[in-house]
Amino acid sequence: MDYFFWFFFSFAILVSSNLGSSADGPSINVTKHISFQDFSSSNPRLKQDLTLLGSVIVSDEKKSVQIPDPEREGDDLKHLAGRAIYSSPIRFFDPRTQTPASFETTFSFQFEVKSNSSNETSDQGKSVGGSGLTFIIVPDELTVGRAGPWLGMLNDLCDEDYKTVAIEFDTRQNPEFGDPNDNHLGINLGSIVSTAAINASDAGVQLNDGSIHRVWISYDGRKRFVEIRLAPDGRGYPSKPVYSGLLDLSPYLNEYMFVGFSAATGNHTQIHNILSWNFTSISQASLRIPSTETCQNKIMLQNSTQSEIDHRKTPNSFFIFLAVVILLVIVLINLYFSSYKRDDNSDEAFTLPEKKQRPRPPNKARRFTIAEISIATRNFSELQILGSDEKSITYKAAILNGCNVVVKRFLTQFFNTHGFEKRQFHKEIKAITRIRHPNLVPIRGWCYDNQETIVVYDFIPNGSLDK
Repeated sequence: MDYFFWFFFSFAILVSSNLGSSADGPSINVTKHISFQDFSSSNPRLKQDLTLLGSVIVSDEKKSVQIPDPEREGDDLKHLAGRAIYSSPIRFFDPRTQTPASFETTFSFQFEVKSNSSNETSDQGKSVGGSGLTFIIVPDELTVGRAGPWLGMLNDLCDEDYKTVAIEFDTRQNPEFGDPNDNHLGINLGSIVSTAAINASDAGVQLNDGSIHRVWISYDGRKRFVEIRLAPDGRGYPSKPVYSGLLDLSPYLNEYMFVGFSAATGNHTQIHNILSWNFTSISQASLRIPSTETCQNKIMLQNSTQSEIDHRKTPNSFFIFLAVVILLVIVLINLYFSSYKRDDNSDEAFTLPEKKQRPRPPNKARRFTIAEISIATRNFSELQILGSDEKSITYKAAILNGCNVVVKRFLTQFFNTHGFEKRQFHKEIKAITRIRHPNLVPIRGWCYDNQETIVVYDFIPNGSLDK
């Protein structure tokens, strides 16, 4: 019996590999374009297309994204970080060919040094600011990096596998990170230490002089080649790049990434303004030849000539059919002899008592995956939001069995700001799931995937908790 089973299993794999696989069709270019001529709140798509994290605001007066938020209470702008990220992921890497996407981006920015702080001038009386701005490509739209010289790129929760690409515009010299001066560009690949550093003065630019500057970045994914140009805004496209060279981004990219900006302040402060932004990416994808079950393929077969149909009927099809028939005959014969043998041993057979299964409590809390939570909340849609506070965002959701639930998604910065230990917090959530009381809303489950902390409650509509 074992011999026939393994023969059948091996043959099934062989047939499925020959008949079930579909070949790759022609390659096509997938293009994504982002355009913000300015950042005015009157733009109806601004709220949908831009995710703001940390200390960041959209200024109607400047028509810009400002990091940090200059309207912060007390005007204390030290040691703050923020991000402005395009809300939808963009395909940056083709895993089949291991090729990064090509992209071009241009944006204008301006650094405003705050002059009302006593430590904003150097010994020579020159205005200084800190810390700088990055154009950033990151794997998620939830993380806010550390303030100060980390420029809002990375934080303590980012492990070694956290993939990130950044072009920094740094106005502070940090020798521990290998900064050449306080007026430089840097290419950062998964680290705050720059792979390459460029003196902005070579392009005739002083980053924190208060004027508007423009950057052009182009990357050829097939050639792994990058060019960066920098000039005062209004002077046109520079004829010579400040940096060009080979750069392989593929080890630092997932298939889909998020793109935007991050910035931070340290002991010295300045407002980082992004005034306009255009971005275009081009990645290759392969179409799949449709299977015989699709309508499109049936139309293709109907439109093909009779000679093409005859050509497709190769002798291989007959041999496969014959092999399947023989295999079925062998299986039937084997089943017949197996049943005959069982009849001979029927006197010795006996039936074990059926093992009783312990019933599972119908509402027992369980662990959800991030995929289940994402489906239940429609990918954390804004239309599902019931409310939010400084520590979490609450969504209305529907789990697979159709029950309405409440999903509370805790913010990463809540743990960072208040010094909570995530591991202890998770233990407390598990302990609460075992408690049943008339005055407590039951917990349906939890999720700790991908550094997410999510708790799922029963949904109680149109009433207060005491009802």
